[in-house]
Amino acid sequence: MTRRLVTALALVLATAGVPLVSAGSAQAIPACKAGYQCTTTYYASVDHELPVGGTTKFCDGSVDTWGSTSRYPVVTQAKCGNA
Repeated sequence: MTRRLVTALALVLATAGVPLVSAGSAQAIPACKAGYQCTTTYYASVDHELPVGGTTKFCDGSVDTWGSTSRYPVVTQAKCGNA
């Protein structure tokens, strides 16, 4: 019993010293400000040459989405006109 407890304690202490490695930093997509049309285009790679999907939030509140998301988004915003 004591041997199992010491072994378990040693295992806990050994793993406590192991640093946690993240899979990568998440990139936050900025919120679309009121009065703006926002488009997020997702690309296949960091060079932003091949778009694979996107989402547009229009001034009237409607949303259009196509394709898929990826780790490489680019967000553009345009101020809505007063109609």
